[in-house]
Amino acid sequence: MSGIYNRNAIFSLSDKEYSDVLAKKLISEGYRIFATRGTLSFLTERSIEVHPVEELAKIPEMLEGRVKTLSSYLLGGVLSKDRESPELTKYNILPIDLVYVEPYDFIGNFLAGRDDLVEYIDIGGITLLRAAAKNFDRVTVIPGKTYVKDVVDNMIDGEVPYELRKKLAGIVFNFTSYYDYAISQWLGSRDEYFVLGGRKFTELRYGENPHQKAFSYNFYEPFFDIVREGKEISYNNIMDAWAAWELSLRLGDKSAVIVKHNSPCGASVGDNSMYHAYESDPVSAYGGVYAFNSIIGTEEAKFLKDKYLEVLIARGFSEEALNTLAKKKNLRILKGKEDVYRIPDVKTAGNIILVQEWNRKSGEIFETVTGNLSPDTFKSIEFGWEVIKSIKSNAIIAVDNMHLISSEGGQPNRVDSVRMCLEKAKEKGKISDSTVIISDGFFPFKDSIETIYSYGVKIVAAPLGSIRDEEVIEFAKQNGLTFVKINERAFKH
Repeated sequence: MSGIYNRNAIFSLSDKEYSDVLAKKLISEGYRIFATRGTLSFLTERSIEVHPVEELAKIPEMLEGRVKTLSSYLLGGVLSKDRESPELTKYNILPIDLVYVEPYDFIGNFLAGRDDLVEYIDIGGITLLRAAAKNFDRVTVIPGKTYVKDVVDNMIDGEVPYELRKKLAGIVFNFTSYYDYAISQWLGSRDEYFVLGGRKFTELRYGENPHQKAFSYNFYEPFFDIVREGKEISYNNIMDAWAAWELSLRLGDKSAVIVKHNSPCGASVGDNSMYHAYESDPVSAYGGVYAFNSIIGTEEAKFLKDKYLEVLIARGFSEEALNTLAKKKNLRILKGKEDVYRIPDVKTAGNIILVQEWNRKSGEIFETVTGNLSPDTFKSIEFGWEVIKSIKSNAIIAVDNMHLISSEGGQPNRVDSVRMCLEKAKEKGKISDSTVIISDGFFPFKDSIETIYSYGVKIVAAPLGSIRDEEVIEFAKQNGLTFVKINERAFKH
């Protein structure tokens, strides 16, 4: 059918892979192909008949390549509802039936850390994509090489099925939003409008529960790479892996964290930290997600090989450790990354999007109000404050020697949280002179500190801010308690 044209296509491609495959298919189906300069050269070198896009635009490429396809003559052929429209004839405009665009790779260059990206901002290509997507009822749009095979495989007698044209049009507007989001990130936009963009990351079986559909996307690099998936990773696995890994990053080198239902049930820093994190709450650790901010070696792997855990995320793994862990067929093994805060902390409340800064590692915010602290106890308080940030309010934790002993959170009543945390610590026989109780918010009444004292705890750390602060501090002084004021809160909803 070469030489008998009943349809027209435009190619404008920064990445020309597969363009020759599509071009040959289109020509065999009666399409005439028009291309921008680089794409035209690429196809011509492969002996494919192609025409310069200037024949449609009726203007030459100009302004150092910034203007190639921005022409009413060209866009009119894309946007016309009817390819037989009298206006097309009147203005000598050729109807366009297919548009294939691979825009300048702004996203890839931005993520690679390039500074001068102005010339990677595609205007004409994005305009062509949006125009063709708007007119999907008549025009097929291909937003990149990923979708070439779908079009080639489904084209019959030059026609692409309506449902596929509609699907590709939807993908265009998702992609152009993603593209614009990258540009706004580069420009540092943080004002009137909020958008997030992402590309499909990995398949999820379902959401928090089996009846909920779920999808995963990422813009910057995801916070982990999959070393070995074992059983397919789930929505809840990713949520818990994030909670565990992000806390381990804040706790620092050689920290181990165990998370269950998005809340840390174990945490420790230092030698044998994986063991101590497990000992925080062995019952809750069953089926949990484990994070280790160091390299998993032979000793850690031996410790974990008989434990039931869903996910293990770490800075790296020795070959011997991977061989040992390979026996756990369903275990997801992830390699965590350190550059994790490049998008803000985003939550939704119904149809309202809430955005805030991450609650990152705190600085010098601790002030001893009464009593004295040893350097080791001070380190335990610093450790505990990072842990409590990851527990839902009202959060109370018991720590000792940079290990989490017990925790309680999510209770509407702070006194209940205090009592439940202390009761768990008491049952384990873990309350000692160096045990510290930490609260994520102030004590509104002295009943909480009275309860803490009744369990034999002698060190308390909490924010202040209640109208009854003096009563709380006075009780601590009278009863020989050390009280450390924390100059920030750690509420988590």
